[in-house]
Amino acid sequence: MNTAMPLPATPFLDKRWEVRVHEDVKYGVGGVGFGAGAAARYRDLTLDIYEPLDDGRMPRPALILAFGGAFHRGSKKDDVVVEGIHRNTPVSEYCREFARRGYVCFSIDYRLMQEDPDPGVTPTLPADARPDLGRVNYVRGLLGLSPCTPAMMVAEVEAATDDMSAAVAFVRSRARALRIDVDRIAVGGFSAGAIMALNAALAESAPVAAVVSLSGRLALATAEACLTGRPGEPAILLFVGEDDLPGIADGLDTLSAYLQKVRAAHEIVRVAGGTHFYPRTAAVTARDGESTDVEGLIAGFLHRHLRLR
Repeated sequence: MNTAMPLPATPFLDKRWEVRVHEDVKYGVGGVGFGAGAAARYRDLTLDIYEPLDDGRMPRPALILAFGGAFHRGSKKDDVVVEGIHRNTPVSEYCREFARRGYVCFSIDYRLMQEDPDPGVTPTLPADARPDLGRVNYVRGLLGLSPCTPAMMVAEVEAATDDMSAAVAFVRSRARALRIDVDRIAVGGFSAGAIMALNAALAESAPVAAVVSLSGRLALATAEACLTGRPGEPAILLFVGEDDLPGIADGLDTLSAYLQKVRAAHEIVRVAGGTHFYPRTAAVTARDGESTDVEGLIAGFLHRHLRLR
């Protein structure tokens, strides 16, 4: 009787490892209480490390993810939102699943708007930025907070972006201990977390090779200023739900046209039937026309653009 031999596992694509989690590791400090009449102070910024338990024979890629929640809610352990029949997968679960593939993954904490964070001195937004406050103020209403101002939104985005950049610097500083290849670090996140990852990688030039955005927004002005097709620019993977929020979906065709014009390494993926919230198992179509899911497409994208063959 002929018995088919199982195919060998493909490193960083197939899930073969058990995972160990190191919780609440300090990666920096951030200023809070910087609003009018507040008492300014600094608080610790922490992250959870998801590490594959392997034989330790090779440098490993890293994936740094930030949770979503309109810059107001969620945590590095749980950022699930359920709206009707729709829900997202928490970034902590993405971390665990990619650690099973051999990545060292990091789910990071960052400062939220209610903390009145210090925006820092590395602006990523233009001086005349007019951020869309629709979803943010909807969430503030759910939390019993009054509407925020554009200045509050700008300060929060700047602070959160600084936190992602600090997380990248921390991971690079621990690369030897964690056996990470510093040339194969990717960042990303869901919604607010995706926005700060894009801003850190592009506007703040955090040294990463790729960005994975789950329902985040890449502003055309940021793309035009930071993505010109030069060697060394990070590859960009953007997921957008078919019925995503207007602030996320608007202008996508114009953005796509610009990225194609400069030949920036990128993929834009629409999740059929998805809103702003969709799971990692949601069906999508890969660039070769094959059917896969969100998580599988991320794995293939990173495998190509981090050159993990």
